[in-house]
Amino acid sequence: IDVRVIPIKELGRPRVDVVIQTSGQLRDIAASRLFLLQKAMDLVAETKDGNTPNQIALGRVEAERVLLEHGVPPEQARKLSGKRIFGGLNGAYGTGIQEMVESGDRWEKESEIAEVYMNNMGAIYGDEDLWGETAKGIFEAALQNTDAVVQPRQSNTWGALSLDHVYEFMGGLTLSVRHVTGKDPEGYFTDLRNRRRVKTQEIKQAIGIEARTTILNPTYVREQLKEGAGAADAIDETIRNTYAWNVMKPSAIDKELWDALYDMYVVDKHQLGTVDFFEQNNPAALQDLTASMMETIRKGYWQATPEQKQTIAQLHAESLAKAGAGCSGMVCDNAKLRKMIQEQLTPEQQREYTATLDKALKVTSQSDQKQQVLSKDSDKAQGRKQSSSSTSAEDQDSLSTSEVVVIGGVVLVFILVLSILYSRRKKRTK
Repeated sequence: IDVRVIPIKELGRPRVDVVIQTSGQLRDIAASRLFLLQKAMDLVAETKDGNTPNQIALGRVEAERVLLEHGVPPEQARKLSGKRIFGGLNGAYGTGIQEMVESGDRWEKESEIAEVYMNNMGAIYGDEDLWGETAKGIFEAALQNTDAVVQPRQSNTWGALSLDHVYEFMGGLTLSVRHVTGKDPEGYFTDLRNRRRVKTQEIKQAIGIEARTTILNPTYVREQLKEGAGAADAIDETIRNTYAWNVMKPSAIDKELWDALYDMYVVDKHQLGTVDFFEQNNPAALQDLTASMMETIRKGYWQATPEQKQTIAQLHAESLAKAGAGCSGMVCDNAKLRKMIQEQLTPEQQREYTATLDKALKVTSQSDQKQQVLSKDSDKAQGRKQSSSSTSAEDQDSLSTSEVVVIGGVVLVFILVLSILYSRRKKRTK
C-alpha cells in the first residue's frame, strides 16, 4: 500500500543506492510496485542519518553532474538525477542485442553492444509523469557507481546458461556497467527457488554448477541423447549462450570450460556418440555449436590450441558437406568467421565448404526475393480482397469479444444458480 523509511539504527547497515532494470512484463502488470520503489528511493534520498553518509543522496549528486556534462539543463538534470528504474524503449520487451551478439561480425568492440543495450533499455519507469520518457545520458548517469549486478532466480526450469534472456538482460547490464565505469561489476543470483533457504550465488559459480551438472555431466548427456532433435537444439543453445556470456562478462567463463565442452562434443571423450547423435538428429545444431566455438576463438575469448581450432573447423565443414548448411547467424551470416574456418581446411575442403555455403546463401537470397514479390502482390490485391470471407483481425477481435460475453454470461448464470440454491437452503434451515 505504501512505504516508510526504516531508521538507520533499526536497519543496522548502510543504505544502498540501487538501479532497477525492469522487465517488460513486470512493467506492464505491476506499475504500482514500480511507483512504490521509486517513492522509497526518493524518501531515503531526503533522509538524514546523522554522521552516516547517505549513498542515495550522493548518487544523485553524481548523476546530476553526468547529466549536466551531457548538456541537460540544470533544472531538468536535478529532476532526473534521482530516477533509478529503467526498462524497454517505447514499451518494447527485448534489448536488441541478441542477434547482434550472435552474429559476431556485426560488432568489433564490446562498447558497441553496450551502447545498443543502453539506448534500448534506458526509458524511465517508476514515475507516473515521466513514464516511458528518455533523456540523453540518464541511464549512463544512474549506472555511474554500480559495483554489482544482481539477478533474482525463482525457477528450476532455467539457469544462467540454458536461457538466453539471462545473458541478454543481466549480461547486457553487466557489459553496460563495464562500459560506463571501466570496471567489471560483481555478478550475483539471488536464489529464491527455496523460499525457506534463500541464498546468494556468484555468477561464475552458478555457471560452473550448471555446466558441470548438465551439459558436461556424462549421465545427463547420455539421457539427453535419447531425446532427439529437441535435445540437440537445447545443447546448442546452451553452448551459444556460453559464448554470449563470454562477451558479456569474460571473467565468468574460463578456458577450462571451453576445453571441457570441446572434449565432450567435438572429440567425444566419454564415447557417448555425441557427434553421431547430432549428425543423425540435428546437423544444423552441430554446425551452430561448432561455429559458436570458432567465434569464441576468433573473438579472442578462448585461447584454443591450433589442434582444437583445426578439429572444430573440420567437423563444422564436414557437417555442411554432408547435410547442407543450416543457416543460423553464426553459420551463414558471419563473413569473418567463414574466412577463419576456411583457413583451417585443406584446399579440397575449402572448395566444398565454399560451394555449400554459396548454394545455401543463393537459396536464401532467392527465397527473400520471392517473399518480397509476394508481399508486393499481396499489397496490390489488398483492395480486391477486402470483401473476402477470410477472417480479419477485426473479425478475430469480435470473435474474442463474443467469447468473453458468452463466458461472462455463463459465470453470471452460475453465480445466480448458486445464490438461488443458497437462498433455498437457508430457508430450509430456518
